[in-house]
Amino acid sequence: MNTHTDTPAQDKEHAAPLPSDTVAAAAVPATDIPAQPLEETIPLMDDQGAFAPEWYKRFAELAPYATTLAKFRRPEALAKSYANLERLKGYPGTGDTRRMEAFRLAVGLPEKAEEFHLVRPDNTPDEVWDDALASGMARVAYEYGVPAEAMQALTAHYASESGRMLKAYQDANQEAIEQADAQLQQEWGSHYEDNMHSIGAFLTRMGEQAGVDVAALMESPALRANADFAKLMLAAAGLMQEAPLHTGAPADSAAEARRIASDPTHPLYEAYMRTSHPQHRYANEQYDRLAFGHRL
Repeated sequence: MNTHTDTPAQDKEHAAPLPSDTVAAAAVPATDIPAQPLEETIPLMDDQGAFAPEWYKRFAELAPYATTLAKFRRPEALAKSYANLERLKGYPGTGDTRRMEAFRLAVGLPEKAEEFHLVRPDNTPDEVWDDALASGMARVAYEYGVPAEAMQALTAHYASESGRMLKAYQDANQEAIEQADAQLQQEWGSHYEDNMHSIGAFLTRMGEQAGVDVAALMESPALRANADFAKLMLAAAGLMQEAPLHTGAPADSAAEARRIASDPTHPLYEAYMRTSHPQHRYANEQYDRLAFGHRL
């Protein structure tokens, strides 16, 4: 009877070989075995029918809304919130006060109209910007639920376009003034400077009598750009120069003559003092008549 038994070494030599996939698995460390996806490990609901803690982490696309979704503990609360959101879709109109209040908050407006302000855009001319107008626009924008970002963009566009139109208006006025001035220079020739001085002296005297700021008045492009207005003022200056000379007592005549020769504000002073003035002869004759009683 053969009672031979294999040694341990012989057991290893005669052991059945392991399957190849089992060998491969055994060769991979346990830490390298792929873990189950996190989304699948987070429960969605608990035994009471409520959302499980951090249930929204099951869905990667909900990550941006985690703070909001964490407030909902039960599905019915989330459903009601969604229903309210659906009702808010579309513009409610100012007639629906309750929905309009919710709409303002939804678009980022403050709770009170007094807290909504428009910021003056950089490089906005003073002629274009008005604080009272901006406040009024802010009130209207708040009433109609215009988002702050949109309203500020509209304000910037308005300021930019208004500045552009103001510049175009100023350029057009300046061009008209230059054209009127060129026309007068062409028509009056060498008498241009004297005529303009006569007009200035006449308007200054009339302004003093009427209490009118002539300098401010003459800033008006409607007057400065009108050659006919300058001609009219020159003719009026000539008429007014004669009017005082035919009235008053002899004592008044002597005083008037002294004014012609010494008062720069007198309409005839410049013409009397400058022999090259186109009205010098006329001024000299008026002085002689007043001072010496000469007839014209």
